[in-house]
Amino acid sequence: MNLFRTGDPAAYGRSAGFIRTLLFAVASMILMITGVQAAGAAQADYQPCTNYRVTTNWGRVEVDTRPAGTDYIGNIAWAMFINDISHVPGRYDYQILINGSPLKTETIHKDDNLHFTIPRYQGGNYVYDSGDEIQVIASHAAGKHLYVTPINRCTVPYSGG
Repeated sequence: MNLFRTGDPAAYGRSAGFIRTLLFAVASMILMITGVQAAGAAQADYQPCTNYRVTTNWGRVEVDTRPAGTDYIGNIAWAMFINDISHVPGRYDYQILINGSPLKTETIHKDDNLHFTIPRYQGGNYVYDSGDEIQVIASHAAGKHLYVTPINRCTVPYSGG
């Protein structure tokens, strides 16, 4: 199997989905391994998830907090912006990690850039607290381009109250 084909992945039939899934799995594994290796480091080494931005040659990843009710933090807003807007629509695969542990893995089809919020309070429980590390690993294939997010670890800021 040649994983480095050029051209439109849809033209390859059912193997295109397998290749995309395999590439996402490999990218996720590499980022998770680096995350586990860094787990021993103090979490204070990462920037807070407030106006956090990582820029690449193809676009950027932005992370910020969004208050909810009386909760100063409430939600973590996460977005992946691709500069070439013709490459934006399509399938996105992503995984949300809290302190290196998977919270959610999902595939979604979007007409615009990938963006979502991660509510702090879900199903009657807090899924992250101040000082916890948030990371999202996402990939998106567009024609012969594969976009994979850069490492974007940040820590949940401490509440003002």
